[in-house]
Amino acid sequence: MAAAPALNREDSRGFYADEQFASALAYFRSARYDKAEAIYRKVLKKDPENAGALHMTGLIALKKGRPERAVQLLIKAAKISPDRPEILCDLGNAFKAMGRHKDAIKAHRMVVTLMPSSAEALSNLGSAYNAAGKVGKAVECFEAALKRRPTDAELMFNLGNGLIAAERYLDAEDILRKVVYEKPDHVSAHINLGVALKEAGRIDAAVERFGKAIDSRPDSAQAHWNMALTQLAMGKYEDGWREYEWRMRLDGFAMQAMDRPQWQGEALAGRTLLVHAEQGLGDTIQFARYLPLLSKQNGRVIFACPDRLMPLMKSVSGMPEIVPLTSRPKHHLQTPLLSLARLFNDGLPLVPVDPVYLRPGSKRAARMADALGPKSGFRVGIAWQGSADYGHDGRRSIPLSAFEPLSRIAGVELVSLQQGDGAGQMEEISWRDRIAALPEDADADGAFVDTLAAMATLDLVVTSDTSIAHLAGAAGLPVHVALCHLPDWRWGLASEGSPWYPSMRLFRQQHPGDWPGVFARIAADVAERAAARDAAA
Repeated sequence: MAAAPALNREDSRGFYADEQFASALAYFRSARYDKAEAIYRKVLKKDPENAGALHMTGLIALKKGRPERAVQLLIKAAKISPDRPEILCDLGNAFKAMGRHKDAIKAHRMVVTLMPSSAEALSNLGSAYNAAGKVGKAVECFEAALKRRPTDAELMFNLGNGLIAAERYLDAEDILRKVVYEKPDHVSAHINLGVALKEAGRIDAAVERFGKAIDSRPDSAQAHWNMALTQLAMGKYEDGWREYEWRMRLDGFAMQAMDRPQWQGEALAGRTLLVHAEQGLGDTIQFARYLPLLSKQNGRVIFACPDRLMPLMKSVSGMPEIVPLTSRPKHHLQTPLLSLARLFNDGLPLVPVDPVYLRPGSKRAARMADALGPKSGFRVGIAWQGSADYGHDGRRSIPLSAFEPLSRIAGVELVSLQQGDGAGQMEEISWRDRIAALPEDADADGAFVDTLAAMATLDLVVTSDTSIAHLAGAAGLPVHVALCHLPDWRWGLASEGSPWYPSMRLFRQQHPGDWPGVFARIAADVAERAAARDAAA
């Protein structure tokens, strides 16, 4: 989504127009925010109720990545001058940056009330709705904005993005093609057109479009990132891993900044290499398989991972020295964990010699077996939601209600492996009594250590695309993963098997929203397995 355009402050009829404000505004326009802020603070020292200075100081706080402070200042400015749409506009943007979507929508609706004919005001309201997941209302706003300025490429771009969010991919393609025709160097439009094509299943066309984006702006990390994800999903690992390195240049990417050279596979020759975890816990579990390969290096290897995952990682055979992710032991070279995939096995997915590289401790396994009791049927562990903080969690997480067909299969015992986000759904379903739960103190001393032990009592795991899938796969347990129509790159595009986990089977949506179809197929498989177990008993 294009950044919400700020309303024109220079046309504010003297509101910001005296000599001091003109100087500060010049500093602001040139991104010299400290100097601009110093002037505005002098104004506020003499006149604490100066709405213009409060507004601009709040906007500077937003530019500096301090949305909470921005909201405080902009609310004060808006109370002093409630009829200034530009203040309300920036207040809405600050609310949106904080994830306070209802407040953002309210602020931008007030702007539309003050400026009903403004295309920018309508587009900003659309962006607020889009961020809140109200994609239908977002599209209505973008369409209304475009009616006011039918040839505005940026308004067309925002509408195209709203249509992608609404899963109207063909309509998005049409409007974004108009943008790139009008503005061939609009790299974001090329990227999002590629996304629309990819979502519609036209993978080769998406790759071509991402290539055009890279040609238009070779230093665009977003273009290279989208190319990487698509190539990896296609199984073009050599090209995909090379493009994947661009993730380090993405703003806000889940990776710690490092100040040492990145290791490229050369001999360590007595030096120390720091491998650091990145992204989510599932990524760490999946790519921990590469770490034992580093034991052959003639040097010291240290693995930095999230504190709560350290107990689990210590169970991996051949694991190097482990330290908390927040620590900074002395080292000569560093590499993010997922970059190891480019350096080993010719970039192809690596299945270790022993594909079972996570095993529960015997004491924990005995404790969890006691807690769950003896099996009286075919025991299936279920998990349905990943972290709500993940930007695309709505695509991978599944309502617990979708698992209901499993509860109707004779001889099946269900065990919830869900913790944290989504666990509350247990109280909302009528078949709650069909699901056993882990002890309340499970995993209290380390992520997944008790969950892994509980899995040892199971015949099968059925899960959404979350860490539980990687945990079961790394433990060599039979696991069915329910996937959306266009899942994360690591699951490929069509296969029922996973190149990463031999014990895993993938069940894909035939079209967006097709969880009933997915679980009908899973339930049929589970029923067959349960019947076979009974017959063999």
